[in-house]
Amino acid sequence: MKKLTVILAVTMLTALLFSEVSGAYGFQFLKILSGAETAAQAGNGELIAGDAFSFLENPAAGLVNRGHILSVTQNYWIFGTKLSSIAYYNSKGKSAFGLSFRQLDYGKIEERDEQQVIIGEFHPLDLAFVFNYAYRIAPSHYAGINLNALYEKIDAASSTGISVDFGYVFFTPVKDLKITAALKYLGTTSKMNKEKIKLPLTYEIGTVKDFSFPSVLFSLSFKAIKAKDNKEMNAAVGLNCKIINKVNLRVGYKFNYETEDFSVGVGFNLGKFIIDYAYVPFKSEINDVHMFGISYKF
Repeated sequence: MKKLTVILAVTMLTALLFSEVSGAYGFQFLKILSGAETAAQAGNGELIAGDAFSFLENPAAGLVNRGHILSVTQNYWIFGTKLSSIAYYNSKGKSAFGLSFRQLDYGKIEERDEQQVIIGEFHPLDLAFVFNYAYRIAPSHYAGINLNALYEKIDAASSTGISVDFGYVFFTPVKDLKITAALKYLGTTSKMNKEKIKLPLTYEIGTVKDFSFPSVLFSLSFKAIKAKDNKEMNAAVGLNCKIINKVNLRVGYKFNYETEDFSVGVGFNLGKFIIDYAYVPFKSEINDVHMFGISYKF
């Protein structure tokens, strides 16, 4: 099972699969970004995102921008895997709701015995259905919640789960400065091969500051991240430069990640349509990632 062993080893660094051992953390695909906008900014930028995936990063984020939008992304992930995502979001200013479906397809993998003889193949798969609701508690305080229905299959074994995410956004008295906080992947799952699978519970806190100039808007974001399945504290910074409300240039950098650091991207506002692209290189001879997204504003 050489190929499976390689994939499982990479998983611990890149959020793909997990080792089926007692007390292991599973459903790592939840950490993979769906929105090309946020991916280009190292996981930041959800408060200014024009796509419908912003609530996946912070359940209160989509409430910041009014309107309703449908978004689709195709994420060509490492080792030929594909993350396909679709989301719809409807924000009315006072309240908002969103829906999302995500599928991570690993493709068919050869199964080998101890002598490396092929004895079959299997098709791992991860699925997530997400429902979001956000509410403006006060003019400066937004809150939101995601309800996630989860499914994960490796070979003949599978697990289902349910989890919730909580998000909060505070518009500070300082002009164009916001503080964000999120608690993600709090829930439970069924056993896989009689072993309990843990969700990667994650805490996040961040800040967003806008800098306005004639025809140009800079949005600088910073986020600190602590996941239960990682002893280290991670951080990320992202910058979005919006030019005359038509073109967005993006860059991001991740701190204390073993296989990732910088990312870049670009977005084009074409009236009712938004087209986004993100490039996320990986270290250690792992494939670089390309993400393409398209959104339609109703």
